[in-house]
Amino acid sequence: MGLDDNLVYHADILIFGIILIFTFASLPRAYARLSRRSEWSQGHFLRSITPLPATTPRFNPTRPALPPVEPESFVDLDHGNSSTACAPLPHPNHGPAASSIWHHAAFVLDYRVHENYSVNQVLLMLVYIIIIFYVSFYQSDPFTDPHRAGFVISSQIPFVYALATKNNIIGMMVGVGYEKLNYLHRLVGKLMVIGANVHFIGYVYKWSLAGNIYSKLAEDYVRWGIVALVCLDILGFCSTDYVRSKSYNLFITSHVVSLVIFLFAACYHEPTCVPYVAAACVFYILDHVVRAIKTRITTAKLQPLPELGITRVEVPSINAGWRAGQHVRLRVLSSSMGWWGWSEVHPFTIANVAETSEGMVLMCKKTGHWTGSLFSMAQTASYGETGKEVGRDVRVMVEGPYGGVGHTVMSNYSGAVFAVGGSGISFALSAVPDLIQAATGVKVIDIIWSVQDPSSLTPLLPLLTNLVQQNSSTRVNVHVYYTRAISTSFHRAYLPQGITILPGRPKLGKLLDQAITNTISAGGSDGVFVGVCGPISLANSMARVVRCSDARLCTAVGGVKLHEETFGW
Repeated sequence: MGLDDNLVYHADILIFGIILIFTFASLPRAYARLSRRSEWSQGHFLRSITPLPATTPRFNPTRPALPPVEPESFVDLDHGNSSTACAPLPHPNHGPAASSIWHHAAFVLDYRVHENYSVNQVLLMLVYIIIIFYVSFYQSDPFTDPHRAGFVISSQIPFVYALATKNNIIGMMVGVGYEKLNYLHRLVGKLMVIGANVHFIGYVYKWSLAGNIYSKLAEDYVRWGIVALVCLDILGFCSTDYVRSKSYNLFITSHVVSLVIFLFAACYHEPTCVPYVAAACVFYILDHVVRAIKTRITTAKLQPLPELGITRVEVPSINAGWRAGQHVRLRVLSSSMGWWGWSEVHPFTIANVAETSEGMVLMCKKTGHWTGSLFSMAQTASYGETGKEVGRDVRVMVEGPYGGVGHTVMSNYSGAVFAVGGSGISFALSAVPDLIQAATGVKVIDIIWSVQDPSSLTPLLPLLTNLVQQNSSTRVNVHVYYTRAISTSFHRAYLPQGITILPGRPKLGKLLDQAITNTISAGGSDGVFVGVCGPISLANSMARVVRCSDARLCTAVGGVKLHEETFGW
C-alpha cells in the first residue's frame, strides 16, 4: 500500500471515527426516546388507523362574523437584543459550578457567524477541510503529483452521496434529520469540485511540460475523466444560491443527471474508484427504495385561507405515523399546476397531531409559482354534499415523514416555547396538542406567533382557543404579534384568556424569561424546550436570545434546549 493509499485510508477512518463520536454522544437521548414503546411506531412510515375520539375542533372554513375593532397604532416592540430583567427566582439557585461553565461554553459554540452558521458548525467544517487538505498536500505538489488530488476526491464519493440522501444513514446514526446535515453535503461537494479541477489542471500542466498533452487527451480514460469533471462543475454551478433561487427545477435536474453520469465516468476513468462508487450506489439505491416505501398516493382536500395566504391541504386517508415537527414532501398530480408543476416536490411541516379523524394537515404558504398555483386551485369552487363550496379534491403524492426533533422527547421537559412565523404555526399546532393529550410533565407552554396582519388569527382562532381552554394541568398561552401597520379597522373576535394580540415584533428575550420563570413557579425543573419554525431571521434571533439567556434562570429550570425548523433549506 503506497503513501496515497495510506493517507486516504486513514482519512476515511478518521472521518468515520468522528461520526461514531457523535453517534455515541447521541445514545443517551436515543435510549430515552426508544425506551418508550410508542416511539418505535412513530416518525417512520405514514399510515391510517382508527382515530382517537376528537379532542380538538375540526377546521371550519366558514368565517364567523366578527365585531369591528378600531385600529391600533403600529409600534415596533423589538429593539435589537431583547434583554430584559427577570422576575426573582422562587427559590435560591444552588446549581453546580459546572452548569455555569457549560452555559459559557454553549454561549460560544452557539454563536452565529458567517451565513448563519454556528461556531460548532464552523469548527466541524474546519476539521473536515483540514483533514482533506492534509491528505491532499502532505509530501505532494499538485503540479508534479496531481494523482493525489484525484484519489482524495474519489474517497469522498460515498460521503457526499450518503449526506445527499433523504433517508440519511449518517443522520440516523447521530439522531438528526437529513436537512440538518445538508451544509456538510454542500461542503463535501465543493471540496470535490475544487479537488477535481486541481487534479485536471495539474495533469494538463504536467503533460504540457512533457509535450504529450494532445496524445494524452486522446486516450479514453482521460476523456472519461473530463466527462466526470464536467459533471462536477455543472453540479457546482447549479448548486449556487442564485441558480437554486431562480430555477429550482434546473438545480434538481442537473443534480439527478450529473450525479448518475459522474459515477459511470469515474469508474471508466480510474478503476480504483469502483469500490467508492459501489458504496455510493448502495446508499443511493437504498434511499430510493425506502422513499418508495414511504410514498403514498391518495386524494387530498384543498382549502384556501386568504387571511394567511395559505393553502390548507387535508389528507383524510393518512392520520398516523409522524411525530410533531416532522415534514413530508408533497407532489400535486394535476395539470392545473402547469406544464412542470406536477413534477415538483416541496417539503411542508405537518400541521396537526396524529391519530385524528381529519387526517394529516399541511399548510402551504403562497411564496412562489408552485405554491401560487396550488392556492389558485384551492380557490376554485366545486360541488360537494352541501352544494357549491370553495376548495377542491386533488390527487397527491405524499412522501415521508422526515426531519423533526430527532431523539429529543419534548414531553420530558417541564416547559415549552414555540416561536413561529407565518405558516410556521404548523409546528406548534402539531406539537402542543400532542403534549396536552399525552398528559406529560410539561407545565407551561407558550406559543409566540408573528404574522403580518392581525386577521391571520381569524381562521385558526377556534383551534388556538381550544388549546388554551383544555382541561389539563398544562397552562397554554398564545401571543400573536402583527408587524404590518393597520390603516383601516380590522375585525377580531373576543379573545379568551390566554390569547393576546399586539402590534410589533415580539420581545423574544422577555417572553422566554417569562416562560422560564412561570415553569419554575409551577415546580418544573426538567428544562424548557424551545422550538422555532419560520424564516432564518427568526431562528437567528431566537438562537441569540437563548444563547444570551440568564444563566441563573437556565440552571434553575434545568437547561434550555433549542430546536430549529427554518424555511429555505
